[in-house]
Amino acid sequence: MARFLQLSDLHLVVPGARVSGRLDTPALMRAAVDRLLARLPAIGPIDAVIVTGDVSDDGSAASYATARAELDRLGLPLLAVPGNHDARAAFRACFADLPFMPEAGLIDWVQDLGDTRVIGLDTLIEGQGGGVLRPESLELLGRALDTAGDRAVLVALHHPPLRTGIRFMDAIGLDNPGALARCLERARAPLRVIAGHVHGVFHGQLGPHAVCTAPALCSAFALDRRAEAPVGFMSGPTGCAVVDTAPGGVWAALPLEHGEGPFRF
Repeated sequence: MARFLQLSDLHLVVPGARVSGRLDTPALMRAAVDRLLARLPAIGPIDAVIVTGDVSDDGSAASYATARAELDRLGLPLLAVPGNHDARAAFRACFADLPFMPEAGLIDWVQDLGDTRVIGLDTLIEGQGGGVLRPESLELLGRALDTAGDRAVLVALHHPPLRTGIRFMDAIGLDNPGALARCLERARAPLRVIAGHVHGVFHGQLGPHAVCTAPALCSAFALDRRAEAPVGFMSGPTGCAVVDTAPGGVWAALPLEHGEGPFRF
């Protein structure tokens, strides 16, 4: 089958700027790639990198240039979908030379890698935090499922079709998860849906299908279900994920910070 490295929520800004006055996301991105390059021999082989949105925080050309330079250091094929902080035109320009990128319209795509079909869906509503799957995206998804044959299927989007209990994030979630669930009824076998947006690891189900969200490269949201929970982010834990589509393969969170070890037990 295939093995993918899932990166999400880079939130890059122009060099010298900081997200929310605090996060130096270009430096965090550079450090993350350094760590991943050191660890690829242990977690590989990797067939491609899938970026599940919020490549940029400010939509600037400079932020996308930084993203592409750092992602290219991994030396792996790239796939990406936009998130709510992205600017569609600048996002398209960043990845325009890559086979997955459509020339115009929504950034929806289908790519086959080995025995795995990866379907990327655009949930971006520019200028808003929440997301939606439009009829065109659902039609593309339906056609891709109908023609997937015996391939394993991985559906990638930014806004996850689940609720986390983090109120301020659920308020800007995917507007129409039911439409996605109905479209996925056309799948011939259970598939996996991967997403970002919520800056943490959450697992759920959409019908028979697993939904997994990746940690962010830059920050995290605390799981706090109280009505009076503070609205804000934590500096960590940060991380990414490894997705294995082989029979019995798993989705595994990969923290970017490790303790000491390994020690004998």
